[in-house]
Amino acid sequence: MDQKRIGDFIATLRKEKGITQQELGDHLGVTNKTISRWETGKYMPDIAVIPELCKFFDISINEFIYGQRIAEDTFRNQADINILDILTRDKKLRRQKQYSEMMGGAGTGLILSVLYNPDRIEKTVVALIGLTMILIGWYLRSKIDKSPVSLQK
Repeated sequence: MDQKRIGDFIATLRKEKGITQQELGDHLGVTNKTISRWETGKYMPDIAVIPELCKFFDISINEFIYGQRIAEDTFRNQADINILDILTRDKKLRRQKQYSEMMGGAGTGLILSVLYNPDRIEKTVVALIGLTMILIGWYLRSKIDKSPVSLQK
């Protein structure tokens, strides 16, 4: 799933219909800035909006994911490729989520462990390492949250 390609596809479909970003946004209940972000590939439409977007442009969800119209003879093959791509991305995101949770948990553990140690320079170093691990975990989680494939569990 290529966000840039999907964004270009949305822009092409909108222009084919002869409507503005504002008109499309009004139809979908989003702002014209949201449409612009989709079309530039900065963001993906929310999963709840995709079926309405596909219905509006008379395309399949498979074509939406692929980012272009798909001929009938290659439709099934492309659907299989799209599903495998999504499953691969989902697996990668789950791994990243586990890593971000591990970093946050280990960092929290380090910070809690220094609370019961005597005041020494090592206490400060360990606390800084723990804080850094928590921040890395938060950063990784923010990347996951911005990903076009969301984790449901």
